[in-house]
Amino acid sequence: MRCQLLSMVCSLVLISVGCGGPTGPVDPQAQVSGSVVNDGKPVALGSLVVFYNAEKGLTLTGTLDSLGKYSLTAADPKVGVPVGRYEVTVKPPVAAVIDINPSSDEYMKKMQGGGGADSLAASKPAAASDIPEKFNDPKTSGLVFEVKAGPNTFDFDLSKL
Repeated sequence: MRCQLLSMVCSLVLISVGCGGPTGPVDPQAQVSGSVVNDGKPVALGSLVVFYNAEKGLTLTGTLDSLGKYSLTAADPKVGVPVGRYEVTVKPPVAAVIDINPSSDEYMKKMQGGGGADSLAASKPAAASDIPEKFNDPKTSGLVFEVKAGPNTFDFDLSKL
């Protein structure tokens, strides 16, 4: 009886303590922000700054505002922005998705080019030519940053890199 009671108490202690690891971030955390310009002018609104950490298999993105400023955010707030070495790319804004019913008259009109200024060809945003192609790929961008615990600011001018 005493052995059963001791076994039950031990089981309850293990259940109440839990067997999972920590619920918050394990690595020291950082805040990352900055700005991206080309020849002193902000690059296209909505462009993405992508930080990739190969060691952790982690990708974080920031969207550029009209002044070329960004702030990184993790998809999971519990993860945050871990410290470490990050390869960085700058990508132009993603083209807007056009959602039209393919069996509608509006779709047929746009496909045949009769949509005027709002035809499918005219509705695609222009490519962001203010971001040189080499910055779209981490192998060619040459941008590598060491993120340290606490606030980090990375400002860069693409024309000077």
